[in-house]
Amino acid sequence: MGLFDKFFGKKYEQASEATKSYTIDICGDCFIINGQKLEVPIHIDALTRIFGEPRAKHFKTKESEREINEKIAGEQITDRTNYFWDGLGLKAYTYNGSVVNTFGIQFNKADYETKKIGTIAKFKGTITINGQPWLPVALAGEDKDVFREFTVGNYLITAEYTDFDQDDATRDETSFTGLEIQLK
Repeated sequence: MGLFDKFFGKKYEQASEATKSYTIDICGDCFIINGQKLEVPIHIDALTRIFGEPRAKHFKTKESEREINEKIAGEQITDRTNYFWDGLGLKAYTYNGSVVNTFGIQFNKADYETKKIGTIAKFKGTITINGQPWLPVALAGEDKDVFREFTVGNYLITAEYTDFDQDDATRDETSFTGLEIQLK
């Protein structure tokens, strides 16, 4: 990293309107985004090169909560930062500001999230799991009342319902607020 980058930070070109449609394949050991393979762990810089500069929101971890949060996270929490590509409907969460521990794809707006993180668009691209449509994989997952939970390789994936009381036989892609992939 050059001296200029140290003082002013690296700047990445924002995704243009023409490139806002992405294909994301969640595989057992990696992500493939528009044909580009990303190994896990994923560094935020790799996502920034693909999606453009994100909006960052930093969170302070109270010392009184640090120990329990670190036990849950399974790692030291030094700089909790969430990154948002608002126009693309994508999110990435970190415990140290750089290595992604959770990657989120927004399908529909959850009202409580707007207050917490701001407005984020719906993802307009294509999501697959090991090359197959994501919805049948999600519907085969375990029902947890407010979301479906399933694993792909080492990843735990949750798909939150938009309507908790909807019958499974009528669920489609609009029946979920999105996917959150916990990367381990």
